[in-house]
Amino acid sequence: MLELKLVVVEDDEVLLKRITRILKREIAEVYSFSNPDEALAKILEIKPDIIVSDIHMPGMSGLEMYKKIKDKNLDVPIIMASAFSEPKYFIEAIKLKVKNFIVKPIDVDNLLNEIRQFNKEIEEKKELSKKEKVLRIQSKMASMGEMLGNIAHQWRQPLNTISLSASTIQVGKEMKTIDYEEDLDEYLDNIMNSVEYMNTTMNYFQNYLKPNKLESCFYLEDTIKKVENLIIAQCKAYDIQLIKNIKNTHLCNYQNELLQVILNIIKNANDELIKIDTERYIFIDITEENNETVIKIKDNAGGIQQENIDSIFEAYITGKDETEGTGIGLYMSKQIVENSLEGKISAQNTTFTYDEKEYKGAEFTIRLSSLINKLTDT
Repeated sequence: MLELKLVVVEDDEVLLKRITRILKREIAEVYSFSNPDEALAKILEIKPDIIVSDIHMPGMSGLEMYKKIKDKNLDVPIIMASAFSEPKYFIEAIKLKVKNFIVKPIDVDNLLNEIRQFNKEIEEKKELSKKEKVLRIQSKMASMGEMLGNIAHQWRQPLNTISLSASTIQVGKEMKTIDYEEDLDEYLDNIMNSVEYMNTTMNYFQNYLKPNKLESCFYLEDTIKKVENLIIAQCKAYDIQLIKNIKNTHLCNYQNELLQVILNIIKNANDELIKIDTERYIFIDITEENNETVIKIKDNAGGIQQENIDSIFEAYITGKDETEGTGIGLYMSKQIVENSLEGKISAQNTTFTYDEKEYKGAEFTIRLSSLINKLTDT
């Protein structure tokens, strides 16, 4: 028994009953309709795995019905049945990406073979989706560990300030050396400022962790500021300078997803930069080219090993020691850019000059459509 939801649409009720009876022996859920309008309403409700439909039907053809399904952003494979072979139907079917055709009179065994093949493809997609979900969670958990480490760095100084101020107040009270009009206000201000700084840091972290899949409009400069707040401790600890050249582009997209991608790239750059003994730089350049927003992130860590550069975005491929990386950060970055942000990402080695000195490093380029941004700004 195939665990599928199948919809059959056929205006010949005798044929419809015969096909439905046979299919129910092999398929868990079969819904049959002789009226394409009723079928359309049910399809949008139950979201079946496969549709089998006649092309020629009164009122609305199978192709017209499928176009309306597509217009509702429902991606369901369909098998079209027809006794005719007019080219115009095939051309329209190709445009709609109809999966397959069967010729009437319908050979039910042949139809079942087609359905089994689709079921195999559906199962493979489901399995791939599960793996993608696991990888996404692993990537997020790895990023969480990095962010917690950064927060620990960023909180150390304000915690020291709070501890010192509180101790000074306590000792001053016991020794009766504190001036309650001047000194106490100063120490309390130090404590409140430190708490506010810690609260701001935590807000950035919480926003990063939110599973926010709602598209929003934002300025890229704000996104880069959020990135800076999350990485500033590590950059200071290893004397890594962040050099920015940013056109403050207005984007309408998934900000948290873009934030994760930029953090993944910078994290990889940091891991390589701490291995070198010279100046350490990360450059972020944001420009607009041919209706695209282009984000380029490069470092001066020496570049990606040539044998790894073609597979840098593959899952579990890493040029690092096993203790340094999982090999999923850049893979997930590619999935996010291409599938969620509807953009492109690439990597290459580059040689460049900065402050009259030549450097070599890795350069990652993210390209996102700017067309929607221009429409939003008008």
